[in-house]
Amino acid sequence: MSIKEQIQKRGFTISQVAALMTNKNGEKGMSQSSLSQIINGNPSLDKLKEIASILGISVSELLREDEENMFTCPKCGAKLKLVEDTGE
Repeated sequence: MSIKEQIQKRGFTISQVAALMTNKNGEKGMSQSSLSQIINGNPSLDKLKEIASILGISVSELLREDEENMFTCPKCGAKLKLVEDTGE
């Protein structure tokens, strides 16, 4: 599950979380686009902790993959998700 999915699962929007985040000046509030860039880029541990705290979950829960339909490739160790073939 992605960070964005975790945010939505907990009843927040990206905008709401962004408003509660600390910006680069140390003040409350950042733009939605700034938070999206952080999430889609390579977020620092501090930002992950802050997002998790806002959501009321741990960092490990924030980053946890949805284990349903997931398996680990025995050759390379990659995590893969099984999807149903609908024949379309």
